[in-house]
Amino acid sequence: MKSALLFGVGSAGDVFPFIALGKGLAARGWQVSLCANPTFKEQVIRAGLAFEPLGTREHYDRITRDPNLWHPRKGTRTILADFQAMDMIRTQRDLARQFAKKPGQRVVVASSLGFGARVAQEETGVPLVTMHLAPLVLRCPVNPPRVPGGWLPNTLLRFAPRMAYKLVDRIADPLIGGAVEPLRAETGLPPVRRYLEGWWNSPDRVLLCFPDWFGPMPSRPDQARHVGFLQHDDDQSAADLAPLWRFVESGPPPVVATFGSAMRQARWLLERFVKATAAMGARLVLLSKDSDQVPYPLPLHVFHATWAPMGDLLPKAALLAHHGGIGTLARALAAGVPQLVIPFAHDQHDNAHRVQWLGVGDYLTPRRATFGSLTRMLAYLLAEDQFQAHAREWAGRFDPAAALREACDLVEQAAR
Repeated sequence: MKSALLFGVGSAGDVFPFIALGKGLAARGWQVSLCANPTFKEQVIRAGLAFEPLGTREHYDRITRDPNLWHPRKGTRTILADFQAMDMIRTQRDLARQFAKKPGQRVVVASSLGFGARVAQEETGVPLVTMHLAPLVLRCPVNPPRVPGGWLPNTLLRFAPRMAYKLVDRIADPLIGGAVEPLRAETGLPPVRRYLEGWWNSPDRVLLCFPDWFGPMPSRPDQARHVGFLQHDDDQSAADLAPLWRFVESGPPPVVATFGSAMRQARWLLERFVKATAAMGARLVLLSKDSDQVPYPLPLHVFHATWAPMGDLLPKAALLAHHGGIGTLARALAAGVPQLVIPFAHDQHDNAHRVQWLGVGDYLTPRRATFGSLTRMLAYLLAEDQFQAHAREWAGRFDPAAALREACDLVEQAAR
């Protein structure tokens, strides 16, 4: 018997790559269980995988409604310092510990925030694969990533990276240690001094779920391998998408704007997109699960959908405007459409710079995303053929089947 236990922590963009991996392993005969927030239970079950709850819907809802989640300096602290984070990490440890006792070939695959799974790996020796979704998590003194917070931390990273990373650890280590060290102490494991410097990477295998051509690459751990973007489109067969497709096909390709499945604070920005596209004579599709942030009533040139399969929608779009989430960005790259990124926090600023580096679009900070700036930037991105040409060029390098095949191969190697 071959069994895999997967831990996906975060929003849809963080969980869906694990669903993709789980489906790939299941097709090879593995029994796969995916641990994620109950918000994603239906999506996991629709994909044919077993589901294990990690946290509660109330926890997810409370975090996503906190404006600090999208603050450039407070975003990460909002996640790590949450009072329920310790319970989630303990649950990870307990589930991985129980899983390690099962007979047969087995492997655990955990996200960057799978600290509990890492403790279980140290304790039991169960094979563990760490799965990083964005380059920001890799430390490098040569090509340091762009971090949220403005020019000061990025200047420090560029000219004094060791000092910068030490400052990051002074903030992150107490937050992580408060949840991790009690678990380590229970089994007599010695304390860890700096978690993000290397401990959080499994010594068995690290999957980098982005291609090596995705902008300037930081150095990688010896056990890390690039596999490319892992993509999954949820099959919400009960959703009535006919009105959306009628709107999309009733005129020129529309601008599509979405700021993430977890975003609840973007009403002001969606209002500006409605006004900017009206001024340009462009059509607009707003994707937002939270209808409260959509500025109703909408004019005739705008259509709102709570969900749409990105693999079907984006090839019919003129441009995608988004927050810089790695999953959304990868979908736009695969579809070959230009991008306008408005990054808020987490890895989004680094991803925005990579969009610019690839020549497939540009970015505006939220502070600069005024009506005038949005209108000018949208007009520029839609008028210049170079962005469309570059987008099509990079789309030609996508091979989702090869990325999934490589990821599954590496997971199976780690299990052996």
